[in-house]
Amino acid sequence: MVLGAVMWQGIRADAAEQGRRQGLAQAQVILEMAVGPSLDGADLDDGLTTSQLQGLRRATELAVFHGSVLRLRVRGFAGQVVFSDDGSTGGGLPVASPDFRAAAAGQPRVKVIGAPGHEVIRVVQPLVASASGQTLGVLELYLPYQEIAAHTRAQLAGVTWRVAGGLAALYLVLALLAWWTTRSLSRYAARQEYNATHDILTGLPNRAAYRNHAEAVLAVAERDGGHGAVVLLDLNRFKEVNDTLGHHAGDELLRVVSARMRAGLDGGDVLARLGGDEFAMLLPGRDEAQAVAVLEGIRTRVAEELVLDGVPLNMEASFGIALYPEHGIHVQDLKLRADAAMYQGKRGTEDIVVFHGGTAGHPHQWLKVQAELRHALERDELVLWYQPKVGLPGAGINGVEALVRWQHPERGLLPPGEFLPAAEHSGLIAPLTEWVLRRALADQSGWTATGQDWTLSVNVSARNLDAPGFTGYVAALLAETGARPDRLILEVTETALAGDADSAVRTIHELGALGVGISVDDFGTGYTSLSHLRGLPITEIKIDRAFVADVDRDPQSQAIVRSVIELAHGLGGRVTAEGVETAEIHRWLVAAGCDEAQGYLYGRPVPWPQVAVEPIVEPITERTAR
Repeated sequence: MVLGAVMWQGIRADAAEQGRRQGLAQAQVILEMAVGPSLDGADLDDGLTTSQLQGLRRATELAVFHGSVLRLRVRGFAGQVVFSDDGSTGGGLPVASPDFRAAAAGQPRVKVIGAPGHEVIRVVQPLVASASGQTLGVLELYLPYQEIAAHTRAQLAGVTWRVAGGLAALYLVLALLAWWTTRSLSRYAARQEYNATHDILTGLPNRAAYRNHAEAVLAVAERDGGHGAVVLLDLNRFKEVNDTLGHHAGDELLRVVSARMRAGLDGGDVLARLGGDEFAMLLPGRDEAQAVAVLEGIRTRVAEELVLDGVPLNMEASFGIALYPEHGIHVQDLKLRADAAMYQGKRGTEDIVVFHGGTAGHPHQWLKVQAELRHALERDELVLWYQPKVGLPGAGINGVEALVRWQHPERGLLPPGEFLPAAEHSGLIAPLTEWVLRRALADQSGWTATGQDWTLSVNVSARNLDAPGFTGYVAALLAETGARPDRLILEVTETALAGDADSAVRTIHELGALGVGISVDDFGTGYTSLSHLRGLPITEIKIDRAFVADVDRDPQSQAIVRSVIELAHGLGGRVTAEGVETAEIHRWLVAAGCDEAQGYLYGRPVPWPQVAVEPIVEPITERTAR
């Protein structure tokens, strides 16, 4: 619009200038051809003669008649009208007008005057006689402007249409550009928003989106009394697929498994990828049985065979379930509990585990426990107590098992169940095990100096066996303390042997070659295949207390314990029964051929100087009689 206004004003200014130039040229022609020759020798102050007046009338009447001149006045310097085309002697431009004075001084003036649609060209210029060239007065002319105005209007109309058309085309182009740009920006923003809340590889919601959705669902559940389940899961042995077939195969595996899990959920359920091979689910409105049923179906789908790079695979997953509101109403608390349940399942036989506070080691406190445990290691707040292992049938002490306690500055003496799960779930298990080994071997030197040749049993975790250099550390520590390798027994849980980690098996062979004894702890509670035991340098199998507690009266427990004793002897090792608390169980184990026993019947964990050294067969008999 501004452009059109500027152009319109420019055209009007050009038209006015054209009218002025045309008026000035026309006035000059009239002056030279008609008025000037008729006034030769005239003196306007004295007036014109009759012949001069007639000559002027004849010279101008044709122009006036045809309309090329609208009004013509010949005026003296004093402003008096000595001739006009209509015979009048008055009117015209005032003498005081700047234009009149300029013309009297020899400077012509031209101006377009009048209301729009009625404009005329006014010319005021010096009146010069043709013959003498003398200035006689002022010639005042009024010329038509309609033709120029019509031409200007036509020009303006054409320009207006051209500008309007150009602007319309420009607006159309700008509108198209704006539409295209807006659509592109909207799509880009949508992609950015989608990418910010979804996993690029699988298309599932990511960690942030899962948290936001779960918080909203839990807020509604808390308000309306709803319930449901939060599930964490990860794929077993996913790292092996990446290492063996490459990351491209791992990515394809994640896409396939994600699609299978999504197919096993209802519309109101949520599946998200938290990172790596870890996923999370939100199952609103499901109780424990329903959640387990859903996950059993998903487990079946995940386990279906798939082929990657020509290699057939059957994947397995571990699931941890936390229920709301039973286990909490906040996302972080529920995720911690579900993670604890999943971790518990990885260490046990079940791949779908529901959180139970007593089995998870209070995972919502793990971060705090881990931080305090780091300081405990630095401040030497840990202590070792020892529980005796007695030989059968005499019940004399053959060895002791080192059991770590934490002398917490605020909570007092803590048993291992209060902090070991948190340590095993972090990197603290390595320095903790190293501390226990160093302190236990130092204590062994103490009781050896008193004449006691007890073996020392120390528990190690699967993470210790997987750690590079663990065998070298044990060898260096034995050399440093001067301890005999055959008097050290490292107890490994059955679950640690059930995995397929080559590094753990290799470490066990290296420790056996070093002369260190290897004990399988809690035997019967895991899912060790006999093929795992074959070929390993196992020196001891410890029967879990779950089978020992009622072995004196339960035929099934008796059958299991007898089988384990026979198995251990067949492998060239000895058998230790855990959790012996009555003389009846002691006598039954002696009759069954068990080699060693351990339990409250023989002694509770205490600092090593308090461990009893005398045989306790007679005290057992007396205690039973009492």
